[in-house]
Amino acid sequence: MIKATDISAEQKYANVRKPLSEASTLPGWCYSDSRFFEREQSTIFNQCWHFVGRADEIKSVGDYLIYDSPQGSLIVMRSDSGVINAFRNACRHRGTRLLNETGSTQRIVCPYHSWVYGNDGSLLRAPGMIETKGFKVESCHLTAVRLESWAGFLFASYLDNGPSLSAWLGDMPEYFRRYSGAEFECVRRKKFTVRCNWKFLIENALETYHTGTVHRASLGKQLSEIIPTTGNWLCLRVFVDGKDSVSVLSSSDDSFPIYPNLEGEERTSTYFTNILPCTQFVFAPDAMWWLAINPVSAGETTLEVGSCFPTQNRMIEAFDRISKAYFDRLDMATPEDNAICEAQHLGNLSDLGHQGRFSAEEALVHKLANWVLDQTLRSGA
Repeated sequence: MIKATDISAEQKYANVRKPLSEASTLPGWCYSDSRFFEREQSTIFNQCWHFVGRADEIKSVGDYLIYDSPQGSLIVMRSDSGVINAFRNACRHRGTRLLNETGSTQRIVCPYHSWVYGNDGSLLRAPGMIETKGFKVESCHLTAVRLESWAGFLFASYLDNGPSLSAWLGDMPEYFRRYSGAEFECVRRKKFTVRCNWKFLIENALETYHTGTVHRASLGKQLSEIIPTTGNWLCLRVFVDGKDSVSVLSSSDDSFPIYPNLEGEERTSTYFTNILPCTQFVFAPDAMWWLAINPVSAGETTLEVGSCFPTQNRMIEAFDRISKAYFDRLDMATPEDNAICEAQHLGNLSDLGHQGRFSAEEALVHKLANWVLDQTLRSGA
C-alpha cells in the first residue's frame, strides 16, 4: 500500500504537467492551503519584481506612494535630485511605520519619537540620541530596496541581488515599443479586497472563455489568441468582431482616438498581459489599464486597478466625459470578475482534491499553473 507521504511532489502534480488537451488544473489545496501559500511567498514573491505604480503618480519632489505586500511595506518617493527611490516603510529606531497611502512631504517624521528623514531616505535628526555611544546619524539611512522602471512603470525587488527588470521582462518592452508607455498618465486607481486566492484573479484575467457568461450583459463574448513571449510574461490578444476597442462598453458612443503610431493588428487589438506572477498590463489602441494583484493570505487578495491615458488626451476638452466611459467599463466588469473568483474559491474549499480539465481557451491558465509549479517545486526550494 502506498502512503501519501511516499508520493513525490512531482507525482502529486503529474496531471497538471501534461499537454493542455490532456492536463488537469491545480488541485484545490493549492488555492487554500496556508503551507502552499507560504511556499509561494518564499519561492515566488520573495524573488520576483513587484509593480508599485507609475512615475507620473509622483511627479514633484517629495511626492510618494506606499506599496504594501507580505514582503514588507515600501515608501516610493521622489527626492530633491528628481530620482525616485524605494525604502522600507520602517523607522531605523524601533521599526515604526512611517507613512500611509499617498501624499507629498519634504521630510519624513517618525510618529513615535520624531526621528526626521530627508526625501532621499537619509536621517537628518534623531532627538535624544546624544548620549548613545557609537550612534551615528549618517549610518541610519532608511533601508533601500531595488527600484527599476520601464516606460514609466516602477518595479521593486526585495532581493539585494537578482535578475534585472530587463531580464525579467524579456521581449515585452520590445513588443510594446510603439505604445509610448512613458507618455501615459495614471488618472485613477481603485482598490478592492477580494476573498479569494491570488491565482484565481490572474487566471480569470488570462482567458476569454468566461466572458460570454460572467460578462454576458456587460462586455459580451470576446475572441482571443495567444501571443508567444520570451521572459517572465504571458500575453493574450483580444478582439471583438466589428469593434476596434474593448476599452468601453458596447453601448458607449465615447472613445479616444487610436494612438497614431500603432501599426497593423495593434490598431484593432487589446493585449492582456501577465507580468509573472500576477501583474496585468492591458494595452489597447486607445487606452491602457493595469491590475495589480497582491496576495494577503491564501484566501484574501488586494486588487488595484489603474487607468492610464496618453498625456495628449488630458488636453482634450471633453476628457472628463470621454474618460468616464472607460471607468464605467472597468466599474462594471471588475466586480463581476471579483464575484466569480470569490465563488470559485468557495467551491474549491468544498473539495480540496478537486482537479478539473482545461478548455482550449485556457492555455495561459495552464501555462501559469506550470510556472507556479516550476518555482515552488524547483530543486533547493
